[in-house]
Amino acid sequence: MDPCRTSPRHSRTFRGPALTTEKRPGLILQTALLPLLSALLSGCAVMSVEECQYADWHSLGIKDGSEGRPLSYVQQRIEACAEAGISTDLDRYAQGREQGLKHYCRPENAFSLGAQGKTYAGVCPAAVDAEFRQRLAAGRAIHDAQKEVKRIEDRIESKERELRHTHQDEETRLRGLKQEDDRRRIQREFKLRRDRLRAEIDELDRALRRARDRLFAAERADFYRR
Repeated sequence: MDPCRTSPRHSRTFRGPALTTEKRPGLILQTALLPLLSALLSGCAVMSVEECQYADWHSLGIKDGSEGRPLSYVQQRIEACAEAGISTDLDRYAQGREQGLKHYCRPENAFSLGAQGKTYAGVCPAAVDAEFRQRLAAGRAIHDAQKEVKRIEDRIESKERELRHTHQDEETRLRGLKQEDDRRRIQREFKLRRDRLRAEIDELDRALRRARDRLFAAERADFYRR
């Protein structure tokens, strides 16, 4: 079944877990989400009807927490299951999410996430949030510098390939031309083209050196930070 399509026979009233005065891990989560149910996210459902029917909400909470997903992500799960008339166990989800966040919010995990280019949704406790952001930024600086180096290297390779091809292109254009004026005109055109390409490659070489310097500085800063 396509989770992005909604069938009218599945459009039944959402049955959430009953609220009580008992203090439960999911109560705060539940209370925070109820006002949002009037403005559910649109688009493709994150869970199919079958997934809602057999959902292990504790495991889903662990998964979302360990991946650093924001609290609002469970709203999309609620929407998907509400459309199928299936209730969600927010208590179990909250317990799992808290467990997952303990794994995600380790400061030593932050650098690796940044180095992968991942973003941070501000889900970690205040006690570790500042250090987490700092280490993630250090990893992200290296990621961005590596990406820039690769981008410039690819452009240089493309320009050098284009430069090599100009000789073959020139020979093709000159082939069969009898008039000396026409030959000189074509030769001037290709000389200007090669001069332009060489100038662009020189500029890219300078940009590459600067990018590599930034990468080295980012790596060195992380080395001394450890």
